[in-house]
Amino acid sequence: MELKILRFLRGYVRIRITGDSYDRFLNLCAFHKIMLWDLCPAGESYEANLSKEDFRKLREITRKSHVRIRIISRYGLPFFVYRNRKRKVYLAGIAAAALFMFWLSSHIWLITVEGNVSQTDDVMFEYLSGIGIRHGMLKKNVDCRALAADIRNYFADFTWVAARLEGTRLVISVKEGISGEEEKDKAAGETKEEENGRSGTDQGEEGENPGEDRFFCLAAAQAGTVESIYVRKGLPQVQAGARVEAGDILVSGALPVCDDSGFVKSWQYVSPDADIVIRGTMNYQDRIPFHVRQKEYTGKEKKALLICAGNLKFGIGSISSSYESSDLVRDIRQAKLFKNFYLPLYAELLTVKEYIYRDEILTKKQAEDRAGKNFRQFLINLQQKGVQLFENDVRIEWYENFCVVSGELVVGEEAVRRVSILRGSQEELHTDEYG
Repeated sequence: MELKILRFLRGYVRIRITGDSYDRFLNLCAFHKIMLWDLCPAGESYEANLSKEDFRKLREITRKSHVRIRIISRYGLPFFVYRNRKRKVYLAGIAAAALFMFWLSSHIWLITVEGNVSQTDDVMFEYLSGIGIRHGMLKKNVDCRALAADIRNYFADFTWVAARLEGTRLVISVKEGISGEEEKDKAAGETKEEENGRSGTDQGEEGENPGEDRFFCLAAAQAGTVESIYVRKGLPQVQAGARVEAGDILVSGALPVCDDSGFVKSWQYVSPDADIVIRGTMNYQDRIPFHVRQKEYTGKEKKALLICAGNLKFGIGSISSSYESSDLVRDIRQAKLFKNFYLPLYAELLTVKEYIYRDEILTKKQAEDRAGKNFRQFLINLQQKGVQLFENDVRIEWYENFCVVSGELVVGEEAVRRVSILRGSQEELHTDEYG
């Protein structure tokens, strides 16, 4: 696509080649680095495309190869402008459209967040808006490296953050090391860090440098057994199979620099990055009542279309209704020209669907099926969060008006979080290895 656009901007011609020495002509073009494309036979001749600049170099080549060249057609912006040089208003409109497209390409019209589970999109966008990152801002005002560092410092459960610009889109990718279910283990981790003279909350102002007197480490967010550990940056403090408690340091951001005799003469500090799976347990419980109220849609619905162009909005149709109970469904689509060239133009389809409540008494088989469906959906959610299931000990118990599904799951997840540690305490972390 980019090559076609470049050829259109520079202009190119399609030529017909006649003569007896086609091979010599093609060899001379290759020797002089003249590019021909879409070469094909046309009766007793050949036709091909070449750029406007290369066409000017063919005079000497045609003389040496004894062929004749004739232009069949001309393509591209230079020829278009020349043909329409007297239509000034037309050319002015094209120029204005080109400037408008350039203005659009210099702004951010879509912000997407990938990999976030514990922090919803609304929370992320609220934080981004608070630091001045919003739709419609200039791309040159976004420092992706600093933005990733700010997000990583603000959200303690993000162990890795990357921000990049793709066309008119800002993409923020995150990787979480602790899920919402393990928030209660943070307190235990904080207590253990305080006992060791460390702090896991003050993470400084910079992503790679939390402060002149601190450095980053990866710590366990919950107790368990290290199932696997793969370190890309940093120094591992545990091995696979080791038992860890909440707050234990798993990967240190302090790398020892040793002299020839093996003594540590200085320390190099990096931002640690690792994939660590900790094996632990998780409780599951689900209560299924036999008497339920089901939603049943009547089939009646109303639709409306809302068009948004920047701050301008106008609607087609109305969704005001007299339905006693209804659901509102939103389907938002954003216009784009290319894969990553999004525009500040939105179409939102609003649909109001009427429903009524229907009381139902579940049979034992229906309740069991519903419990199984809920449990399968729970496992799918765990898988989407990157949690691995090792063992399943879930059972169902029956009561008069409900049943309860409960049990314990043995799972493996990246239950780690970033903490900052005072410099000078790195010797304590490496005592076992370096004495």
